[in-house]
Parts: sequence; C-alpha cells; structure tokens
Amino acid sequence: MNVTMTLLTGGGLLALGGFAAALLEARRDKSRYRHEKDLAREARRQDRLEQAYLELGIYLARHEDWARSVRPFWGQYPSPDPLPPAERWRIQTLITNYGSPETQRLLGQWAELARKIENADQVIALADQARGPAPELEQEARQERLALEDYRKALYEAADDIRAQMNAELTGKAA
Repeated sequence: MNVTMTLLTGGGLLALGGFAAALLEARRDKSRYRHEKDLAREARRQDRLEQAYLELGIYLARHEDWARSVRPFWGQYPSPDPLPPAERWRIQTLITNYGSPETQRLLGQWAELARKIENADQVIALADQARGPAPELEQEARQERLALEDYRKALYEAADDIRAQMNAELTGKAA
C-alpha cells in the first residue's frame, strides 16, 4: 500500500508541477504577446508620425515659396500652384491625429503669420485697385508694404521652429 500511495502522491505532485509550469508558460506567452502588441502599436504610431511630418514639411516648404511670391521687394518670384483644398485638409487631419501638441501649437502660430501675409496682400491689392483710395486705406496699405518683409521673416522662423520640433520628436530628443 505504501508503494501505491507513494506512486499516487508522486504522480499527483508531478501532474501538479506540470500544470503549474504550463500555467506559468501561458502567463509568459500572454505577457510576451502583450509586449509584442505594444511594440507593433508604437511602430505604427511612429510610422504615422513620420508620414504626417513628411507631409507637413512639404506643406511648409510650399508655403515658403508662396510667401516669397507675395509682392517681392525686388523682381518676381514664381508662385507655386495652389494646393487643392482636399490636400490641405488631409495634411491638417494627419497633424491633428498624429502630431504632438507642441507641433500643433507651433503650427497654429505659423498659420497666424501666413494669414498676416494674406491679409497684407489683400489690403495692398485693394489700395492698388481703388481709384483715389481713401487716405486711411492708403496709409494701411503703406504700413502693410513695410511690414510684409517682417511677416515673411517671422513665417520662415516659425517654419524652422516647427521643423526643429518635428526632428526632435522623430529622433527621440523631444522634451
């Protein structure tokens, strides 16, 4: 009977040990799966961020060309073809969905500078087209002509700040 009990107890302990080992292995597999899933998610996020920032970089460069073409001080600078609204919306969506809050903030500041250039161009065009423009409009157009180069310079600097932020994020050096 002692032999039988020993065999049953030993077999039970062996089975229990096997079950515990299988349970631990399952937990390790689950943990490994979760870790691999997290790594894949991060890789997808990084790929999307890289794509969004590539598109934004092209968008900024295109706008710099546009800014140079708006009433240049000397000579003429060719204006780039207009960006289709759907393309602009796509880029804005990419940045909204994947861009960092800091990049979005910098882009908001940059957009305000671009609006200043657009508004200056419109005021100057109104004054140029008006026959005998009102003194207030002429004065505002003169001020905008003087400010236009400062607006451009600020736009270029804002674009450089965005590029530096994008680079820092993509290289893992962002604060």
